[in-house]
Amino acid sequence: MLQQSLLPQLTVNSKQVLTQLNSGQILKIDSHCRGGLILCKRHHAEFAGPGAAVGGVCDVDCNRVIAIGNVTLIHPESFAERQKAFTIRQKWFRFTQKAMETSVPLQRAYRILVMLEKYFGTEAINSIADDILSQLIGVLPKTVNIARQYKAHQLHSEPSNIHSSQYVTVT
Repeated sequence: MLQQSLLPQLTVNSKQVLTQLNSGQILKIDSHCRGGLILCKRHHAEFAGPGAAVGGVCDVDCNRVIAIGNVTLIHPESFAERQKAFTIRQKWFRFTQKAMETSVPLQRAYRILVMLEKYFGTEAINSIADDILSQLIGVLPKTVNIARQYKAHQLHSEPSNIHSSQYVTVT
């Protein structure tokens, strides 16, 4: 099975990738790369990680693409490969939903930071703007900023007993 890489570094030309997504072309994030895409839409954003399909009817309305880590896009060669890629996309959607299992916005912001850092590292997540992360989980950008400050404070001091357990629980 021949897999042709479209863009070894998505961040070099995300405008080209956006054009491909808006055209309805189906692509797949290479399963062997350690990166993902945040697909920004008008009122929300979606995350797609390694192995996930991007494009097609799902992403025609995408207006911005943000790369996390090293991303390589390939063309799925067969119907079965496309189907598997869309199944993986659903799994990444459920990954994001785990951060939203609580109704408390600050907890959701903290959870998405922890979950994404687990996969991509602190440096990669710190480079993503608060407004982009806020669209992933339905909170205000200021809430993400507060969660980042709380998280940074945790690294430099002993965790306080005041409500700290409700912020660190990530399942």
